[in-house]
Amino acid sequence: MASVAKTGAEALRNAPFRVGKKQIFLPNHVITFVRPLPKQPPNLATFIVPLEFNKLDLRDYLYHVYNVEVTGVRSFVNQRMHEQRHGEVGNWRRPKSQKMMIAELAKPFIWPKPPAEDAREAFDYGTWKKQNTAQEEDTRFKGIRAQGEVVPPSQFEVTKDRKAIKARQSKLLSGEETWAPGKVNSFLNSKIVPEEEGWSEVEENLPLDESAEAAAEESSSKASETKQ
Repeated sequence: MASVAKTGAEALRNAPFRVGKKQIFLPNHVITFVRPLPKQPPNLATFIVPLEFNKLDLRDYLYHVYNVEVTGVRSFVNQRMHEQRHGEVGNWRRPKSQKMMIAELAKPFIWPKPPAEDAREAFDYGTWKKQNTAQEEDTRFKGIRAQGEVVPPSQFEVTKDRKAIKARQSKLLSGEETWAPGKVNSFLNSKIVPEEEGWSEVEENLPLDESAEAAAEESSSKASETKQ
């Protein structure tokens, strides 16, 4: 703690400008560093800041937190467009305005290139992409319904999960497979073994040992005795 305080005191003494005296111990401000436009110079950094932020706040924030010096700050407020409350349905409203600031950096900063799509799997990019596509489809269908049109089920995309459920249903109805607690359930891709305290899942393709079968029979017999 002493070293941190000493470093902070040295930063205040060596600051190339007059720093503010207002101390914030538990800040709740959200500041977003925005990727620059294609032709934006590397010495200009764009930030999304709270509406109550001023130019001196951003200058002191960058210097004290990241030790980044700026030579100037420009600010502007973006008035948001009118939109409906729930996508394409609901009452019309104007969202809260957005304040942005462009800081002129003393030293240029070059953003790294975004990773390729095949290298984004470590960040759950595939899951995010599926979720984003599903949200866009849901918003589109809500807009169609809001106009009074009917969306037939044939326009919905048949996902892998729905195909697997349909195949499982056909096998159960035709009698090719039977389902019961304690037996292999291929749809859930696991084996369910009843226990006294509840249910436990066992990995697929592992044979049930005699102790597990005995425990299942014992629990079922206890359940029948309790009902009697």
